[in-house]
Amino acid sequence: MKPPTPPPKAATTTTTTPSTPAKVTLGAKPLPAGRFQPPPRFADAKPTPPKAVRPTPEQLSAIADGKLTWAEVMGMTRAEAFGIAQSAYRLFEHGQRDKGRAILEGLVVANPKVAAFHALLGGMQGRLGDETAAHASYSLAIKLEPANLAARVNRAELLLKKGILDAALDDLLAATKADPHGKSPLGKRAFLLARTTSSALKELIARAPKKSTAPTPRR
Repeated sequence: MKPPTPPPKAATTTTTTPSTPAKVTLGAKPLPAGRFQPPPRFADAKPTPPKAVRPTPEQLSAIADGKLTWAEVMGMTRAEAFGIAQSAYRLFEHGQRDKGRAILEGLVVANPKVAAFHALLGGMQGRLGDETAAHASYSLAIKLEPANLAARVNRAELLLKKGILDAALDDLLAATKADPHGKSPLGKRAFLLARTTSSALKELIARAPKKSTAPTPRR
């Protein structure tokens, strides 16, 4: 894995008119999206080719109902699945981006209930410029694991680029709860972006036209 990315520089906000959604401009290059850090027991997992199997009609029905996964039908262990994800990540980082993404897309089809795989796929999609797909992958990861730090921070960054401050702040606050002391690079970034986003929202609210409090005259 690559060494940790240095903490980002201070972020700045851009001023917009009341009729335009406020946007947050990041003052530093974003952390590599989808930095994959498997649990320690899977860090050195080796991908093992799954055995060829022929699912029964009952198994196919269970897969369609979401009661069974292809990984379970193939006998793929959790360690093997993380090994495949690790290999896909390494391929992506060493320039074979399309191949790494394709492998991971297959993995999430076979093993759709692991939030880490969806978060990693979202990181790859985002770095390839497919922000719509990245947002969908991050949302799936968060649905499976609401405290997934990578998915929360990276989805917040996508929302900030679109000027959707309130939803971004929700993700960032959830991220700060997942890493309350900001020990990880993503945790530090969550705190930085949360402060920036909160300030931008306060500025936007302060500039919003105030409603009249004068009583309505009786007829």
